[in-house]
Amino acid sequence: MIGRFSLYGFLKNQRYYEPFIILAFLEMGLSFTLIGMIIAFREVMINIMEIPTGVIADLFGRRRAMILSFVSYILSFATLGTIGLISAAGALPTGVLVAAILPAMVLYAIGDAFRTGTHKAIIFTWLRLQGRTGEKTKIYGYTRSWSKIGSAVNVVIAAVIVAVTHSYVLIFFVS
Repeated sequence: MIGRFSLYGFLKNQRYYEPFIILAFLEMGLSFTLIGMIIAFREVMINIMEIPTGVIADLFGRRRAMILSFVSYILSFATLGTIGLISAAGALPTGVLVAAILPAMVLYAIGDAFRTGTHKAIIFTWLRLQGRTGEKTKIYGYTRSWSKIGSAVNVVIAAVIVAVTHSYVLIFFVS
C-alpha cells in the first residue's frame, strides 16, 4: 500500500500546466494584471472551498471526494484548453475570455480543495488500521519525497511538450 501512496504522490504532481500557466494566459492575450487577478481569484476560491469540500468528503467518503477532485480538475483543464484554443485564434474579446476562465478556476479550486487533505487522511487511516501510527512521519515523509520527485519530472515533461507542440495552451489538455 505504501507503494500505491508513493505512486499517487508522484502522479498527483504531474501538473504540466504549472510552470507555463502564466505564459499560456499571455498566449491567450491576457495582460499581467488580469493574469494576477485570475491567479488571486483561484487562490481565494481554493480557500473558500476548503470547508464545504471537507464536509462533503466527510459525508460521502474520501474515495468519492478524490474522484470528484479529479473530475473537477479534468473539467477545469478541458475548459481552459478549449478557451485557450479559441482565444489563440483571436475569437474572444478579453472580457468574454476572463468570464470564461473564472468558472474554470472555480472548478480547479474545487478539485484542489477536495484533494489536499483527503489523500493525507487516507494514508493516516490506513496506518491506524494497520496499527502503524508510530510510523506516520516516516511513511508520510517517504510518500512526500515521491511527490517532490514527481514535481521535478513534471517540469521536464512539460518543457518537452511545449517544445514539441510550440503551444502553451495545449498543456492544459495534457494535464
